Amino acid sequence: MKKTIIFTLIALFIASCMPQNGRIPQSPLLSTLERKSGLIAYLGADGNMYVSDQAGGKQKQLTDDATDPLNPPAEFSTYQLPTWSTDGNQLAFMGLSGTSDEATGRIFVANIEGDSVNEIFLSKTEFPFYLLWSPDDSNVSFLTTAASGQALILQRASATGGGESTIIDTGSPYYWSWAPNGSILITHSGGAENSTAPEHVAFIRFQDAEIIETGLELTPASFQAPAWSPDGSQIVLTRSEGDKNEIILTDETGQYIKTLGEFTLNTGFGWSGDSKKVAFIDGLQSMNAGVIGVLNVVDTETDENLAIGENVIAFFWSPDGKRIAYFVPFLPSQEGSGQSSGQFLLQLNMLDVETGESKELFTYQPTQQFASILPYFDQYHQSNTIWSPDNNNLVLSFLDSEGNPGIAIVAASGQLEPRLLAEGYLAFWSWK
Repeated sequence: MKKTIIFTLIALFIASCMPQNGRIPQSPLLSTLERKSGLIAYLGADGNMYVSDQAGGKQKQLTDDATDPLNPPAEFSTYQLPTWSTDGNQLAFMGLSGTSDEATGRIFVANIEGDSVNEIFLSKTEFPFYLLWSPDDSNVSFLTTAASGQALILQRASATGGGESTIIDTGSPYYWSWAPNGSILITHSGGAENSTAPEHVAFIRFQDAEIIETGLELTPASFQAPAWSPDGSQIVLTRSEGDKNEIILTDETGQYIKTLGEFTLNTGFGWSGDSKKVAFIDGLQSMNAGVIGVLNVVDTETDENLAIGENVIAFFWSPDGKRIAYFVPFLPSQEGSGQSSGQFLLQLNMLDVETGESKELFTYQPTQQFASILPYFDQYHQSNTIWSPDNNNLVLSFLDSEGNPGIAIVAASGQLEPRLLAEGYLAFWSWK
């Protein structure tokens, strides 16, 4: 045992000295020896919700009644979208059960330390599909479909349950960002072809029992989710200024400070955790949802800009703001035919923001559940992360060569082979 541990430590040292593209297999002991950081929530291959650490320890099964996700029976029960509270002590997730003729949508909150799972929302006419915790972790804000199908409904419910949810606003589409103090939202909604509401950006304030909306006087250029800085002092939005599409920085009241950059057709962006940099994609292709183009990183104080990549569709900042994991899609050609195989693959790349160096880590086939969030990464960037809290690892949701879903732990250095955590469809790391 002692010799095995020594050899494992030697292997780790060798890995730290390897060239950029070199990788070594992970020792079975590595997951036991490495320091654990946070927890991972994942949707298992059986359709149930689980939590564990990065080595598969401290595992908890939060549900046990899910039906087969690949072959759902006439009466089904499914779960989706594990979403961590900011303190990492609670996990919200969605459920849908019933039949194709009569289904019920639910939201659950699991108390990880207390081993309890509470239902905080239930409806037979409104079905939740996105979750975002309030900054103080006291409630969960979420989007549901409306019974009429004409608009989306933004609501919030207490994380402890026991009360009715509160309708905040409606619109289609709908995106929002919480101020860190939890008392105000910046929203971007309306403008859909089937919507009667015009596109607009607004503040929504919560004062006692009142919900007060105040619109901003700007014409937004094509984007999805606004982004409040983690320190609460600034907001990133877009505006159409003449023939220019600008990404702009405002203060917490919505007053213009300066322009961070310009983009071609559309954009998506996200703040670094230290509130010093903003990354955005300069969209170069027209798309129904999402963006694809060049990744830019702008220092909000010096305006220094770093541009990299050509077909980036999504990214996630590391917690310390020093690296960005970004994704490039491609369709491999069939051998000898020159035609696409139709298989959607993702290339995971890592950008060192301080040096400007970028390297490819892995190419893999994502699960449909993970691929479906990428067009909306700018909103999901605020609710979910694939990064470990210590910045050392990422969690990826993939399909193997036979189409089986898996959850893998990937070293951010790219110098170790991925390690299988569990069979499953979708996973996210806790913030802490």
